[in-house]
Amino acid sequence: MIRELEKARALKGRLRAGNVLLAAQVILTDTSSVEILARAGFDMIVIDGEHSAHDLLSMQSMLQAGVAGDAVVLARPLRLDPDLIRQYLDLGSPGVVCPFIETGQQAQTLVDSTRYPPAGIRGFGPTRAGAHGADAGEYFESANDAMLCIPIIESATAVENIDEIVAVDGIDAVLIGPVDLSISLGVFAQYTSERYLDAVAAVRAACERHGTAMGTGAYDLEHARASRDAGIQLLLALSDDQALRQTATDLVATLRATPAGNG
Repeated sequence: MIRELEKARALKGRLRAGNVLLAAQVILTDTSSVEILARAGFDMIVIDGEHSAHDLLSMQSMLQAGVAGDAVVLARPLRLDPDLIRQYLDLGSPGVVCPFIETGQQAQTLVDSTRYPPAGIRGFGPTRAGAHGADAGEYFESANDAMLCIPIIESATAVENIDEIVAVDGIDAVLIGPVDLSISLGVFAQYTSERYLDAVAAVRAACERHGTAMGTGAYDLEHARASRDAGIQLLLALSDDQALRQTATDLVATLRATPAGNG
C-alpha cells in the first residue's frame, strides 16, 4: 500500500460523500509550514507553484514533509502543463490543483495528464512517488484511480463553460478563485456584487447537476463560514504567509495601543 495514494483515495471518497473539507495553501518555502498546517488538522494542503518561489526541489521537500501527517499534500502548478504536472506527480503529489481551467477540453487534458495510458498521457517514471523504483510497479497499478484533479475556476469564460468542465470524468471538485474571478467579471474584490454572486450560483448549479464537489477560496473567516453554511464542501481557508502577516499585524497593533488609563 502506498500511503499517499491511499490518503488521496480516502479524500476522494469524502468529497463524493459530501463531507466538508478544509484546505490550506503554502506560499512560504519552509517545510515547517506543511508540518504545522497538517498538525492543525487541515484535510488538504496545497503547495502553490503559481504565486510563490517554489521550484522542483522545494516542491519535493514539501511533499516529503507531508508524509507523516494525515493531510493530502497537492501541488498547484503554474499553469496547465502536462510536462510540469508529470514532474510533480513523479515527486509524489497525488494529483494537482490547477489554475485557470476554462474549457471542458482543458479539464480533460488535466485529467489525462495525471493518468497512465490507456486512460491518459502520463509518461512513466515515478521516482520519489514509486520509492525510487522499490514500489514502481505497485504505484503504476494503483495510481490512476487515486489521482485528485481539481480545476480552479477563475474567469468568466470558465463560468460560461462550467457544465462541460464538471462533466469531465475524473474531475473530483472545482475550486473558485475569488480574486481572479472577480477581476474577470469586472468587479474586483466585490464579493457581494450581483455579478459575482450569479457566477458562484452558476458554478454551484452545474456542480449539483453533475454530482461534482464545489469548493472556493475564502478571503476571510466570515466568508469561509458562510460558504460552509451554504453547502460548499471544499474550503481553501488559509495561506501560511497571510496567517503570519495577520497574526503579526494584530499583535503589534494591540501591544502598541495606548494602555487603558494612560490617556
